[in-house]
Amino acid sequence: MYSHFTKLILSLAAAAVLGYLISGLTGLFAACCAVLLGYLFLHLYQINRLFRWLKSPKLNNLPRSGNGIWGNIFDTLLSQAKSRKKRKQKLASALLHLNRVTEALPNGVLLLDAQGRIEWLNHPAAQHLNLDLTRDHQGILKNLIRSPEFHAFLQATADQQPDIHISLHGRSILITRTAFDKDQTLLVSQDITAIERLNTTRSDFVANVSHELRTPLTVINGFLETLIDLPDMPHAQQQEFLALMQQESRRMLDLIADLLTLSRLESGQADEQLQALNLSDLIEQAAAEGRTLSQEQHTFTTDITPDIWLNGIALDLHNAFSNLIFNAVRYTPAGGSIHISLLPEDEHHIRFSVSDTGPGIAAEHLPRLTERFYRVDPGRARQHGGTGLGLAITKHALSKHYAELEIQSLPGRGSTFSAVLETVAKSSNDQD
Repeated sequence: MYSHFTKLILSLAAAAVLGYLISGLTGLFAACCAVLLGYLFLHLYQINRLFRWLKSPKLNNLPRSGNGIWGNIFDTLLSQAKSRKKRKQKLASALLHLNRVTEALPNGVLLLDAQGRIEWLNHPAAQHLNLDLTRDHQGILKNLIRSPEFHAFLQATADQQPDIHISLHGRSILITRTAFDKDQTLLVSQDITAIERLNTTRSDFVANVSHELRTPLTVINGFLETLIDLPDMPHAQQQEFLALMQQESRRMLDLIADLLTLSRLESGQADEQLQALNLSDLIEQAAAEGRTLSQEQHTFTTDITPDIWLNGIALDLHNAFSNLIFNAVRYTPAGGSIHISLLPEDEHHIRFSVSDTGPGIAAEHLPRLTERFYRVDPGRARQHGGTGLGLAITKHALSKHYAELEIQSLPGRGSTFSAVLETVAKSSNDQD
């Protein structure tokens, strides 16, 4: 500022001297007026440039003026504009990071203003509440979710009702009100569909286990009471009662053993490491056990490719194969036939199948056959001694070996249970 004023005084003095020398006092006055007008014009010009820039303040079109007061002004503005740009970039980066964090959250987050309008929501919230991120922004939430219970929740205070459980489009959503600003409401949503399904499954499982154990225990207890009350019961009848009690006890032991096996398979725990197994020998063994269970009441045929190897757990695979073969024996009437095959599917896969001429299974039952304790005919299943867990065990055992249980069945035409497994080269121990 001082140097600029000094330049002005020197310019006026020089002009005054020059004007006086040329035209005396008139020239002096005219020269001073000319310098002042030029000075004024220069400032008005710079002010106009500044005004135009302020209407559209972009960093790349900031006026430049070199030295002097306007140079200082524009340099200061340039420095401030650069600083603001850096702060804006940092803020934008922070907001972008915050948005990415909120989008990565499994829970939905939704902010409402005092009128219940949506100020902001993340993608999980839009999914949970079936909202559109763009269309429903600034929309009134209670008009977008037509649920009387939800409307009552929005009108209540956090002390009165901190959360609500609603069902939307087949999903169970838990919505919690979180303290935020007095004029705003923060809602957090959580999809608990899987949790509820698990709780239902657990409750059903406990109820089924209780029912399955209660029946044999009731039978055993009834026989014991009879034996105690009638000590003089004929020996033959006592033996009959004891045989039935032993049968029911064995049934409970089988159930407990299957429960432990299923629990181990579902937990992902393995008692053994994967090892090279002769699949052909395992199936031959399971087929022999099936013939023993049949007691020559069925016709057995096999088509087993010899020397097929895979990496697996012998106990789990044996459980899977024997369950399928035993089911075929149990549910195929006497005189029926059972066919067991192990045939190549392609160069690296083999298909195991068990086919029977039993009564078959209706199509509506097929998707649920591998559920725990699911029975097409509960009475007949108990009559044949099944625990209701065999196919569930088979499914999980095959899954551990990257195979799926396939079921084909028609009422009156029998059933076929099969699985495709990945093979490996013949064990090095057996190549000699």
